[in-house]
Amino acid sequence: MLKILYLIPFLLIAQIEKQVRDDDPSLFTNQRIYHAPPKPLFMGRTHTLDFITNIPKDSVESATIFFKTDSMQYYQEFPLEGRHGHYNFKYDPDLYPGTRLQYYFVIKSKTNIHGTPVNDKGELTPVNKLLINPVQYFKQQSRLNQ
Repeated sequence: MLKILYLIPFLLIAQIEKQVRDDDPSLFTNQRIYHAPPKPLFMGRTHTLDFITNIPKDSVESATIFFKTDSMQYYQEFPLEGRHGHYNFKYDPDLYPGTRLQYYFVIKSKTNIHGTPVNDKGELTPVNKLLINPVQYFKQQSRLNQ
């Protein structure tokens, strides 16, 4: 019984640490690229997907976003130009129609390849976002705020 009581605080601390780490990407010590997916993503509107890195510009050989919608069979590769460590990609629903976006970002430096987002195992895992109807979203928000 004493062992269980001793183990419970460690389990709680580990769970809290996992939640904080999932919410705060700066706690990944080896992560060199940072991205927070925009919330929410609306259908029929352009969105900018932003990525930030602390890799020096003279060390970056290429910066690329791999992007697809549910209407595309394969990821498309788009090279990006950065400015002071800030890279962005403009999603235009007229050019890339769909109801779901999937993407990931890769920077190739002189010594390494870095990507985002990564899961807890350090594996590259694409962002998978549903495009939602703005009218339905704001109706739901108004119901929740009453």
